[in-house]
Amino acid sequence: MKKVFYLLLLIKSIMLTHNCSYAQPLALNSVKIKWVDFNMEAFANVSCEDLDHSFNDGEKRSKSIFNKKDLLHFQSRLKGLKPIKPLQSFDVRGSVNLIYSKRNVKYCFDVFGHFYKDGNYYFNKQLLIYISDKIFVHHPEYLDTLRQYE
Repeated sequence: MKKVFYLLLLIKSIMLTHNCSYAQPLALNSVKIKWVDFNMEAFANVSCEDLDHSFNDGEKRSKSIFNKKDLLHFQSRLKGLKPIKPLQSFDVRGSVNLIYSKRNVKYCFDVFGHFYKDGNYYFNKQLLIYISDKIFVHHPEYLDTLRQYE
């Protein structure tokens, strides 16, 4: 009888930990931002896949964010991503790699607050301002008057 009791107790504890592990949200461990100067011009629009190959190494910069306070601010800004219609012209100037405990998520962005991930387009001016404040110290003035036009 004791063996059955302990077996049931073991099964229940395994099921409990299994259910709890899926209920917890993924923890954001760090954010890596790669970008080129927002004023840089290219002969053709740069796609998300071509960002690393379209510019010289001296033109590209990167920054990683590990500070918990900054990561929380970043996550709160991510919630403001609004889906938009596909853009005819999307000229990438940077990428954001969100590094979670079990996976990575990559967004590319242009200079107007448009983001791209897995074939979907989003708009979030506040996220672009937050990113530009992290990489440039102060964001470009045009971002304050930027509006979304779909």
